[in-house]
Amino acid sequence: MVTFYDVSGGKGFLSVVLRCTVHFIDSISPKDVYHTILKVPGLESIEEASKKCDHDMKEHQKNRDQHGFLMESHQFECDFYNTLAPLLDAPCPKVYKTTELVFGEKEGVLHMEDLTLRGKTISYFENINLAQVKSVIRAIAHMHKNVLTADPSLWREKFLKNQTVLADVSNVLHSMIEPLIKKSKREGKN
Repeated sequence: MVTFYDVSGGKGFLSVVLRCTVHFIDSISPKDVYHTILKVPGLESIEEASKKCDHDMKEHQKNRDQHGFLMESHQFECDFYNTLAPLLDAPCPKVYKTTELVFGEKEGVLHMEDLTLRGKTISYFENINLAQVKSVIRAIAHMHKNVLTADPSLWREKFLKNQTVLADVSNVLHSMIEPLIKKSKREGKN
């Protein structure tokens, strides 16, 4: 029997993250289970955020082929785990299988290691200490060194397609700042 639940809680970027538990029927112990993660691409998180947002997202959404963007983003993630992650020698979940997303034809998925017992997700309001910051910086520098000293044909000019995503997102966020300030306590409205 397989049970699962959404661990992303609507916070996943363009995906739903499912923690799956496989219960073996011939097991003699209830602890004899297998946990894994399935990351399924989807627009649910964007749609949920749009419902909660006072800003009119329709203007931004009509300027972008959302399904195309989702397919490109998922493929980018698959390519990262299949090509770059093995080079990094850094903390990274094992990815057992990636399947590309083709709307109307093929459901995309990343089958990943469950890090529940070995990792931690911090909330927006939790702090990290200086030692943790230094550890992250060391890991990022090590990852960059490993990629830059690897065979350039593995990565050069292959991960450029989504390079403008952050600029696109910041344009959307910028248009939300003024309405947010007008509703803030600073402007006298609660």
